[in-house]
Amino acid sequence: MGKKDPAWLQETREFCCKSGIKIMAWGPDMLTVEAKSGDRAKQIASQLGQLGFKAIENEDNAHAGMLDLSKNPAAIQGRIASFDISRRRWGERILPLIWAFCSVVLVPGLSRSTTRTPYWFTLPLGLFALFMFFRDGARIWGWRLEIHPEGLRVRRYYRWSTIPWQQIEAVASVDAGRSEEAVILKLKSTAAERLGTFNCAFARNLRDRLRIEVAERRGTH
Repeated sequence: MGKKDPAWLQETREFCCKSGIKIMAWGPDMLTVEAKSGDRAKQIASQLGQLGFKAIENEDNAHAGMLDLSKNPAAIQGRIASFDISRRRWGERILPLIWAFCSVVLVPGLSRSTTRTPYWFTLPLGLFALFMFFRDGARIWGWRLEIHPEGLRVRRYYRWSTIPWQQIEAVASVDAGRSEEAVILKLKSTAAERLGTFNCAFARNLRDRLRIEVAERRGTH
């Protein structure tokens, strides 16, 4: 057993081996096992409940035929609640700078660099990169999110709007292609409100954090 392995891992491995449960992954407070159906997931949750584990809802893993469990669900909730959802991740925020660099290099006259490539080839590429710089700059740099007692404040393309908590019925994420997902609020007043499109990891953390916030507001009102 490695130095960073949790104290419960060895006992859990032996139990799972005897019970025919396949362990997929683990962490300090999380255990992920294979569960190819809802009935199998319930059976495993009952079995591992003998060791003090509780099932953790995770719709992404459920679709993939896996089940998350933890002996300390509060730690999992706390980690989600502390995740910074106020702005996009660094990897996304540098994308407009890449487009800006490409446009400077490719558009004749914007830089002192010389190239033997014909201008009729570089100019369209440079103008496209310039267009993408403005588009992604507004989409990525113009996006922010703030959580307030009265509602969710979101800035899209540099324009702020507030969505009252009582209007939010559910939070979902849907596949948007290219390893991205769109986060959508299902509202009472309108069909839906799209918060934006993000890389999958950020989208799912944003979705889960907002679900916690919505649930807490419902519990206090």
